Amino acid sequence: MGRTHAASGAVGWLAGCAALGLAGQSVPGAVATAGAIVAAGWALVPDLDHPRSTASVSLGPVTGGASWVTAALSRWVSRVTCSCCDGDADGHRALTHTAAFAVVVGVLFGVAGWQLGAAAGVPVVAVSAALAARGLLSRRRRRGGYGVLVVAVAVGAVAAQGGPGWWWIGVPVAWGMLAHCLGDAATLSAVPLWWPLRIRGCRWAVVGSPRWLRFKTGGRAERVVWWLLLAAGAGSGAYLVLT
Repeated sequence: MGRTHAASGAVGWLAGCAALGLAGQSVPGAVATAGAIVAAGWALVPDLDHPRSTASVSLGPVTGGASWVTAALSRWVSRVTCSCCDGDADGHRALTHTAAFAVVVGVLFGVAGWQLGAAAGVPVVAVSAALAARGLLSRRRRRGGYGVLVVAVAVGAVAAQGGPGWWWIGVPVAWGMLAHCLGDAATLSAVPLWWPLRIRGCRWAVVGSPRWLRFKTGGRAERVVWWLLLAAGAGSGAYLVLT
């Protein structure tokens, strides 16, 4: 679901910016563009808890090391917070697939952007661009790792040209991760979205959309979702450009 996750993050951000515009609160173009890239990239980050995910292999040993740490943290938190039902043994779809984790990470990056400005914001946009490129582009179009790095550097340079500060950077970070969780909640496996709240007596109880709406990853239903996201993204982007 890599490209679907990335698309959901970007489209959700653009749709939110368009909604704010309709409400009379315009969003600067730099924020709309950079935020969409950040949301797309961070919509892949929850899968760092799996060593073979797109996010884990995107930037070689950097994301590989982050994946190892994330999976270990996820396993540990599962073990210490609920001994009776500690989630997946390998840590996948556990801590990083919760709303609480998305909010905490988003707040941390928001504080970093507020205090450090471009020193925090530009690297976030650049890394997000690399992740988004890996998620959205086919293998042939990526042109290997060099193509991804070129995209990351180019987008980072554009983002550095200005904008209303970087305090907002945590919002697309959190939204991207939450979009991933909501996407997985629509699949057959679902996710422990509301941890650490107890549901049916368990902190790690998985929740999702109604069973009749859930779909198998990689199937026809996901392709339909992909095209719907593209249509929504095109509409939101067109509105932002024309207004």
